[in-house]
Amino acid sequence: PSIDELVNTGQSWTNFYVSASVCSPSRGALLTGNLPVRTGLYGNRLAVLWPGSQTGMPAEQQTLAETFKEHNYATAMFGKWHLGDAPEFLPTRHGFDEWLGIPYSNDMDWTIGEITSTNVNSDLSTSHEKWKKAGPIYVKQLLNPTLDDWNVPLMHSVSNADESYTDSIIQRPADQTLYTQRFTNESLRFIDQSVKADKPFFVFLSHSMVHVPLFRSPAFVGKSALGLYGDVLEEIDWSVGEILKALKEKQIEDNTYIVFTSDNGPWLTYAPEHAGSAGPLRGGKGQTYEGGMRVMTLFKGPQIKSGVVKALGMDTDIFNTFLNLANIPSKQSAVDSYDLSETLIGNSASPRDFVPFYRNSTLRAFRLGNQKLHFVTNDKFGGPTTDHEPPILIDLVNDIAENNDLSATSPQAVKAIQQRVAEFQASITIAPSIFDRQKEKQTE
Repeated sequence: PSIDELVNTGQSWTNFYVSASVCSPSRGALLTGNLPVRTGLYGNRLAVLWPGSQTGMPAEQQTLAETFKEHNYATAMFGKWHLGDAPEFLPTRHGFDEWLGIPYSNDMDWTIGEITSTNVNSDLSTSHEKWKKAGPIYVKQLLNPTLDDWNVPLMHSVSNADESYTDSIIQRPADQTLYTQRFTNESLRFIDQSVKADKPFFVFLSHSMVHVPLFRSPAFVGKSALGLYGDVLEEIDWSVGEILKALKEKQIEDNTYIVFTSDNGPWLTYAPEHAGSAGPLRGGKGQTYEGGMRVMTLFKGPQIKSGVVKALGMDTDIFNTFLNLANIPSKQSAVDSYDLSETLIGNSASPRDFVPFYRNSTLRAFRLGNQKLHFVTNDKFGGPTTDHEPPILIDLVNDIAENNDLSATSPQAVKAIQQRVAEFQASITIAPSIFDRQKEKQTE
């Protein structure tokens, strides 16, 4: 009911996209306002960061948290980070006063015989063989999870006044059944603390659920008719409700902006018992079809009228949009961040008229207005790719499921989008991949 309340009282953006169809690059884009190819937060061989990585969020990238901190905001993050687990890459090094959460995905940090999530990719010439051995057992554990299968640390980190940091591991392995409760309660504590100190605040509540392996607290076992996945969703809904309730009780509802979004589409390999659905959209996580990167995003706050908005927006746009709503000047460093505030609180058209669909460093598709070109597609996460020449042309108004290729009958439309793609690509210098070098020490 709480997410429904957010839908009913807030603004639902049904054409909102993320910059990547997997987590680490998507999270990097949200926090920097830059596409992953611009920052290097992507990988062609390793799509995300793994435990023990020597690389992570570059120090020279200014995050949204750092910007708010410059303007005297209290800043905190609770939940999944996944942008580097070495000390110099933790959230407190990137503008957060405090962080309690997990450094990477909750399905990492496992040991199967001699193979671990740290060494499985350490030598790419042997990783295929290692995955062949460990993969079936890993999948079995994901689908019948017990807490002992993962050794993920629950960490706490504080940025001290003297510019030092206090990092500690609170629990290892972390009790995954308590993630949603813990991250929510910490957020509530931080909001309370900030209000009492009369300080404006920015909190990034980054739930680990509903990512496999799925866990919920005892109070939510059997809560949903949809089984385990439904239970986990019910608990996320509870979390949203607790945040909304706290804002009302503290009488700051009319002075607080909320955005509710996702880092990628559903992991269809594990659906329907252990993952969600993208409804009418084709594809899911790891794909550049709509289902992998189009994530309905909800906004609520002062002057934001309730309703459905069909305008285009992206995760990178959250950066300058929220600065503007807080009366803070836009950051030039957030190159890919379009300020959507006039669309949110007025009726202006979105300044964004295009969406690039990257998978790693390859531009696989491109949306301009309501039309989309596919240059490369894959039918499942990790599956083989197909190149399309001429590209597939989709009309997203009449064909949301992306089934009908119109390229043969609309060559002019294909040409017009290709022209725009050429201009867009000319404006981007692709940074070297940080994730592909995660076994080497990062150099600035």
